[in-house]
Amino acid sequence: MKAILFSTVMSVLTFSVSADFARDDVQALLDQAVADQRIPSAVAFLARDDEILWQVTSGEFSPGVPMRQDAIMPLASVGKMFTAVAAMILIERGDLHLNDLVSDLVPGFPSDAGITVHHLLTHTAGMTVDGSEFWDVWDKHVGVTTTTVFAADLANLPRTEPGTQFGYGQTGASYEVLGAVIENVSGSTLEAFMEDNIFNKLGLDDSSFYIPESQAYRLPTVFVRTEAGLDIFRKQGEDFSRSTFFHGGGGVRSSTADVHRFARMLLNKGTLDQVHILDSSTVDTMMTNQVAGKVPERWRQRGLGWGYGAAVTYKDGTLQQYGWVGGGFAKLFLDIPNRLIGFICFPLTPPGDNGLLHEFETLIYRQLDRGD
Repeated sequence: MKAILFSTVMSVLTFSVSADFARDDVQALLDQAVADQRIPSAVAFLARDDEILWQVTSGEFSPGVPMRQDAIMPLASVGKMFTAVAAMILIERGDLHLNDLVSDLVPGFPSDAGITVHHLLTHTAGMTVDGSEFWDVWDKHVGVTTTTVFAADLANLPRTEPGTQFGYGQTGASYEVLGAVIENVSGSTLEAFMEDNIFNKLGLDDSSFYIPESQAYRLPTVFVRTEAGLDIFRKQGEDFSRSTFFHGGGGVRSSTADVHRFARMLLNKGTLDQVHILDSSTVDTMMTNQVAGKVPERWRQRGLGWGYGAAVTYKDGTLQQYGWVGGGFAKLFLDIPNRLIGFICFPLTPPGDNGLLHEFETLIYRQLDRGD
């Protein structure tokens, strides 16, 4: 579930979009990936504002059944955008502040940590721990205890000075701690807070942490990569067992229709169809590089930074893109100048296929460069 370098192959162009803009190339890419057993199946779309330019599917939803466009898919770390929005809602209300200490908000969190909400949002909390030490804590809590208990235990691992450098780590776990902050400040579970303030308000009927039984049939078969090829990891319709642990770092599942609506809200600066979620100034802040000088050199060379919830990409000082990847199997990007929304997801448990996510985006921007 490690993060990969976000693509920077964008162009600022004025173009006339035809209905088949990049669709055939993407369809061929996914069909070949399925044939080569890189992935079991996939859903993808490209939109410009509220217009879906195309949607494609490839592979099988379940054995012998073609992939459904309305499948409910895991978003993994793409879900960090939802968690960031939830935090910014509390900040706009005055219930939470960027400089609030996490130790004042989350019971059991070490008082000497010096970690603020801003540090969590920007992955500068200094809680980046590699290797088995992190995964031991992860396995101890995920699906077993609560978001709050996990957050407190995570902070007991070795830390570096907060605010000094960008460190995403194994899973971007600062957002798991952010989920605990949201729960303790709001008095609701992260799931309930998102339902009340994001999902229900925007009409995201297919978005949740745990899928209602009545909709479980829309969960595709999930595969895992082995030395022998792709094996079934979870059968079609099989969900995780419900628990009191809600992944702020990547627990949201959605349909392509819901992802489109959520992305449109962000592209429209916090409002969609007269439904207000955030102020435009707040969305501008989310899409501003908050970690200048703290990211690796390879990021700086490509104009990459991190805002709140996702990576941001700049060219000649102008914001080009806001978006992120998840688990090697999901990618959502908002092309700000061209007002494009691109999304792809395939039901392949980590490590997924980060290369394919990059190829998907590359094909779209190749069309932009040609002006097709």
